[in-house]
Amino acid sequence: MKTGAARFLGAAAEPGRYPPPGPPEIAVAGRSNVGKSSFLNALLGRRSLARTSRTPGRTRQVNFFAVDERLRLVDLPGYGFAVGPVKERAAWGPLVEDYLAHRDSLRGVLVLVDVRRGVEDDDRELLAYLRHVELPAAVVVTKTDKLARGAATKALAAVRTDCPVIGFSARVGTGRDAVWRLVATWLDRPPRSRHKGAS
Repeated sequence: MKTGAARFLGAAAEPGRYPPPGPPEIAVAGRSNVGKSSFLNALLGRRSLARTSRTPGRTRQVNFFAVDERLRLVDLPGYGFAVGPVKERAAWGPLVEDYLAHRDSLRGVLVLVDVRRGVEDDDRELLAYLRHVELPAAVVVTKTDKLARGAATKALAAVRTDCPVIGFSARVGTGRDAVWRLVATWLDRPPRSRHKGAS
């Protein structure tokens, strides 16, 4: 899948304060130190569309990026270790859950995990929630270039999940085409007809 123009569309810090519905959306989720910004920049072929930081947990909003005006990539706040006031961190859970459960234009979620850590408890909880609200998911194993090829292959094989698993390196571009092929299948899905997790 080829991509051209990409731009920052807007952000939401409170449930329901999202940009007006438009093209299908694909969300990107993961722990605060998993490299979501680097993943987005590599996926879009841009250097600094999504801001990267040396301090985990800087993304405190749901950030929307328009891609060729035909789809949106949505950067969700990281979970696990994160910086910021306690009250602010506590608000991220309801914000993300509201978006995942109620956003009609959302077609699927890419869950990023670090190749050196694998799927952790927080990731499993998110994957279970995505099944509950009937959203397709895939595990994208990032930073595969941090390991030797054999070790990376072994780490990928050790990822146990019932959804697709894709190895990815933002530095060398491994997995970029595979992610776009998967996203293309999600874009053809109709909107969810019901939200089991909605309240």
